[in-house]
Amino acid sequence: MKKIIYSIFFISLLLMMVSCNDDFLDKKPLDKLSEEAVFGSSALSQSYVNGLYSVLPDPFQEGNIGAISDEGFFRYGGSSTRFIASGFMTPDNIMYANEGGSAHNFRVTILNIWNRAYEWIYKMNYFLANVDKYINSDDANEVSNMNRLKGETYFLRAWAYTNLIERYSGVPIIEEPYNLNDQFGATRANFDDCVDFILSDLDKAYDLVPEKADGVVGRINKDIVLALRCRLTLIAASPLFNDADNPQGGVFRGAYSAEKWTRAFNAAKAIVDRADVDGAYSLDDTYEGYWTDVNSPEIIWGKFFTNTQGNKAQLFYSVVYFNGWTAFEPTQAMCLDYEMQNGKKIFEAGSGYDPKHPFANRDPRFYKSIAAPFSMYTHTDNTGTSQDALDLALYYEGHSLDDFAEGKSEPDYTSTGKHLWNSTITTGMELYKWYIPTKPITESETGSVVYPWFRLGEMYLNYAEAAYMTGHEDICRQYINKVRQRPDVQMPVINDSGKNLWDRLVNERRIELAFEAIRYFDVRRWKTASFYENIPFAGMRTMIIRNGSAADTVYRVVRPYDESKNHTCYYFTNANNGPTTEVPTTVFTYEWLGKEYQIDYGDCWLTMCATQKHFPKVGDVYPNYLMPIPANEITKSEGSIVQNPGY
Repeated sequence: MKKIIYSIFFISLLLMMVSCNDDFLDKKPLDKLSEEAVFGSSALSQSYVNGLYSVLPDPFQEGNIGAISDEGFFRYGGSSTRFIASGFMTPDNIMYANEGGSAHNFRVTILNIWNRAYEWIYKMNYFLANVDKYINSDDANEVSNMNRLKGETYFLRAWAYTNLIERYSGVPIIEEPYNLNDQFGATRANFDDCVDFILSDLDKAYDLVPEKADGVVGRINKDIVLALRCRLTLIAASPLFNDADNPQGGVFRGAYSAEKWTRAFNAAKAIVDRADVDGAYSLDDTYEGYWTDVNSPEIIWGKFFTNTQGNKAQLFYSVVYFNGWTAFEPTQAMCLDYEMQNGKKIFEAGSGYDPKHPFANRDPRFYKSIAAPFSMYTHTDNTGTSQDALDLALYYEGHSLDDFAEGKSEPDYTSTGKHLWNSTITTGMELYKWYIPTKPITESETGSVVYPWFRLGEMYLNYAEAAYMTGHEDICRQYINKVRQRPDVQMPVINDSGKNLWDRLVNERRIELAFEAIRYFDVRRWKTASFYENIPFAGMRTMIIRNGSAADTVYRVVRPYDESKNHTCYYFTNANNGPTTEVPTTVFTYEWLGKEYQIDYGDCWLTMCATQKHFPKVGDVYPNYLMPIPANEITKSEGSIVQNPGY
């Protein structure tokens, strides 16, 4: 048994308060506050609980989790995203530098949350253990307010544990605020026991928090509880944790049961009915509405920002901040999955895809999510509002296509910088999603207004997935089509069934929920990351080749495999400084709607980082399906906490 030494003293709990009663503070300094003063005061108790909302950082971080998935690339992510994407994640290097590891302290990925989550869980447990001692039971208003705060705290503890098990599987369940001298040997609970514990906390929260109509925007209400129950039960039902091929439960997965999909279906229906039956929510008329409008009818729970809340720079310094940093750039793998407007992918017969105009006639969500070369973007500066075309192209004056044939010595391939334009863009594209044209992009102001933790679009697709898995294909199609028929999207209605319907669902989640810190977890809970996470980081290049009045535009993008193009080198193949005869593995077989397609990344720039994407396999185990528990936590537990497989 180990003595747990907590560095969190009572006074540090008070310092996290985000608002206080000035009159009260005038009477007694913070370092003299007692438990009774805090928990006997509705104002101070609410301040305490306000601080608990910070248990998980929002995904608007420089080292965004999407840059570890097949969605994006972070050029400065060597100590925050790329070492994970490259398959080098270990219990030691996942620790932050201030913990003795090598991960960047501030370019957080919201992946390694172990220490953070348990610190906040301690604070939650402390509140729940003490608040009832000081409630004035004769004051109905105080009782009601304190019960609401207890409900919020039960929810936030459930929120913390949901995020823990999604990353680590079974974790220690801690319900008490252990004191400095308490003996405590932490052990990991079975996955199913963790889920049951979280569901119990959600039940308690639901009974104590208000209805949406009686609540305060941003604070927990009953619908937010339903939304977390929806996401949690979907996670618990998915193959990573509910595997028919490995039916025995334990720490690393639950015991297999098809009924878990029924539980997920019912949980999804409960929140979906709040929209479709009660009218409490609806899909926003515009795809961008849920990140540009704090009053969007689609938002179930959001984190709302002020312009002084810290530097978010509209998430990733994107779109018009060309001479500075870019922290997230979309990959070619992501672009590939945006359908044409007729509902076909670019490699399907009859798609209408034109390689000379590779981004024309795509799903409207493409243009609201990705800034491609020559696409138009609106922005506001001190001269007013204007619209410009993104000039993400390389210009070669006085040349023709013949100069770029394989083996040619001209143009000069020896200058790396020549092929990187201003050296701030890596993948040749920028992120447009989350961008608000009327908001500033500066290092001192936050232009973002809201991050939707839960929104109706996700709940519809959660419901569709659970419906598919429980044999309700009609419901699955209905809710996929609801999402596709958003007024400003209007993608063709799908009528698929069986495995083809599953393909549609997977792709719809990829597109609708793009860049929302969901894809990383989706391909893991489905156990498909071993394919998708081995698709390389691939950047595009747009070349303008001009010789007098003649001009050619060449797009080096992902494309359907074409044998006739295998030896065409319009640009250096995969090196920084010239043509190469080496042909790396660039062709991958995609399955889509019952057919196989060969997809070629060979025209793309694949050497944008020292090591490419890799989803490793150790023996029979793919360790990166789960996060490693930080080495310092294993050490502190003196062996009572077991590590995840493969690490």
